[in-house]
Amino acid sequence: MTTNNNRIKFIRNSAIILLLLIGIFTLSYKSYNYFYGSKVKATKAISTNKTPEAKDDKNQSAKKDDKDSNAKDQDKNKDKNNDTSKDDKKHNVSNDGKKYTYDAQKVKDILDGKGEKDGKKIAFLTFDDGPSTTVTPRVLETLKNYDVKATFCLMGQNVEESERSKELVSEIFKSGHAIGNHTYTHNMKKLYPGNRLDVNHYMDEVEQDNNAIRNILGKDFNTRVIRMPGGYMSRQYYHDPNLEEFNARLKEKDMYSIDWNAYDFDAEGRRKNADQLLEHVKESVGSQEKVVILMHDTYGKEETAKALPQIIEYLKGQGYEFRTIS
Repeated sequence: MTTNNNRIKFIRNSAIILLLLIGIFTLSYKSYNYFYGSKVKATKAISTNKTPEAKDDKNQSAKKDDKDSNAKDQDKNKDKNNDTSKDDKKHNVSNDGKKYTYDAQKVKDILDGKGEKDGKKIAFLTFDDGPSTTVTPRVLETLKNYDVKATFCLMGQNVEESERSKELVSEIFKSGHAIGNHTYTHNMKKLYPGNRLDVNHYMDEVEQDNNAIRNILGKDFNTRVIRMPGGYMSRQYYHDPNLEEFNARLKEKDMYSIDWNAYDFDAEGRRKNADQLLEHVKESVGSQEKVVILMHDTYGKEETAKALPQIIEYLKGQGYEFRTIS
C-alpha cells in the first residue's frame, strides 16, 4: 500500500514538474520571439526606409531636392532675367521711349529695298550733326508740342562742346528720342583718306563718340545706329574697297549703317528757307510707305527748325506715324 502511494505521489510530482517545464519553455519562446522578432522587423524597416522616422527623412530629402531644383530654376530664371535686364539697359532710348522704336536691322532692310510692305506708313525723322545750343532746343520744343519722337545722330565734338550741349543730350534721351552715332569729328579727310574708308580710325571715332555720350547718360548707353558722314551710299558710289571689312566690323558689334530715302536738302546747294525745305521733303517722300528723312540740327540750321512744324503736319496729313530707330 505504501509502495502504491509512493508511485502515485511520484507520478503526480513528475506531472507537475513537466507542466512547470512546459510553462517555462512557452514563456521563454514568446519572450524570445517578441524581442528578437521586433528587432529583426525594425532592422528591415530601417533598411527599406519604412519606419515613420525614415519616411520623414525621405520626405525631407525629397522636399530638399525639390527646393534645390526650384532654387536652380529660379536661379536660371534670375540669370535669364538679369541677362534681359542687362540687354534692356544697353539702349539708345529711355524706358519711356522704347514703345516708339523700330528695329535698326529692319530699317536697314527698308533702305536696301529688302523690307516687306505691310501697309503701315511710318516716318523716321533723323537729325544729324547735333547737338547745337541754337537749333536743337527749338527742334526738341516742336517735337514735344506735336508729341513726336525722332532719332538724333550725335557728333562727339558737339556733344562735349559745353555744359549746355551735354544738358541737351540728356534732354534728348529723357524725352524718349533715340540716339545714333555720327562719329566724333565728322572729319571726312580723316575718316576717308584718299577717298577710302579708314576702318580702324572710323571705328575708333565711333567708340570715342559713344564714350562721350556715356559720360553723360551712363555706362549702359549703347546704340546700334550709325549714320556715316556723307552716307553709306557715298562709299558705295565710290566703290570703296574697304566696305567689306567695315561691314564685317559692324556685324561683330551688331551695328547698322542707316542712310535715308528722303531729305529736306538743308545741307545741299544754296541756303533754303523753311518753305523750300518743306517742298523738298514732300518731293522726296513721294508715295513711299516708310521714309527715313534726313535733316540737320547743327549750327546755322534755323530754317530747318522753322520748317519742322510744317513737315510734321504734312506727314501726319499723309497718314504717317512717327517712330525712332533702335
